[in-house]
Amino acid sequence: MTFDTVIIGGGIAGWQAAIQLSRCLRKVAVIDDGGGRSSAAKMYRNLLGFPSGISGDELRQAGRSHAVRFGAEHFEDQVISLTQDADQLFRVETKRGRNAIQARTIVLATGIADPFPEIAGLQECLGISVFICPDCDGFETVRKKTAVIGKAKQAVRMADELFYYTDKLHLFISVEGEEKSELDSVKDCPYPFWLEPVATLEHRDGEVSCLHLANGEQFALSRVFLAFPGARVESHLLRAFPVEMNEKGHVLVNPRTKETSYPGIWAIGDVAAHSQQVAIAMGDGSQAAIWIHKRLLQQDSK
Repeated sequence: MTFDTVIIGGGIAGWQAAIQLSRCLRKVAVIDDGGGRSSAAKMYRNLLGFPSGISGDELRQAGRSHAVRFGAEHFEDQVISLTQDADQLFRVETKRGRNAIQARTIVLATGIADPFPEIAGLQECLGISVFICPDCDGFETVRKKTAVIGKAKQAVRMADELFYYTDKLHLFISVEGEEKSELDSVKDCPYPFWLEPVATLEHRDGEVSCLHLANGEQFALSRVFLAFPGARVESHLLRAFPVEMNEKGHVLVNPRTKETSYPGIWAIGDVAAHSQQVAIAMGDGSQAAIWIHKRLLQQDSK
């Protein structure tokens, strides 16, 4: 199977690119294993047209239906290898070992894997009352009692950002693996803090009501922010190519076209270096698709 474009990753950016390319009459495949940050987000409240919010899963499903309607093909699978043949076609190998999938161009839209802690109730609350991005959801804490759960340095930094929205902040520091100097630094912060693991988030339909510590202490509250380092950029599929990346592994792209430093490969969404916003991911997808179509037109005319 040879496609004009294979999009690796079916998150918000990936499906937006598939919609645009399919409407350019291109043969497009999206390979997606269902993971990614948007699959975990129960609610986005800062998007045009959705004042009451919409979940990441709803957006993904809508994007898939839209793209498939215009001819895009969807494979539920995981890409394990990306190479390029002597004829300049990209070869995509998947976990389920499908027949060879070839592409004239590649779009990497694999995103970021977040280091969510193992806390009972957390997954059910993500995007509803538990958040990770103060730029997206700081508003949700206005005048609300808010917990920041995380490592010392990151938790203090997050609390400093959230203080603009609420002064009802409580820090719960994860001490495992922390250096003594880091733990000492939190003692000088202006927020009440606890050095005890969080065991459970008590909630109803995703709305947090109480935080339970491992030692049995309980704290009534309604909002939680996570502040853990170690989010992993899923750019490993490009290791076989001389693609430029920053120190965190984000793929560097042309700001106008979203093409990487290696011709024929584009990177969009959270895997590229940007502010990690859904609206921007959509823009990335459309922008990359337009320039991919232009490139393919050039190749077709030769």
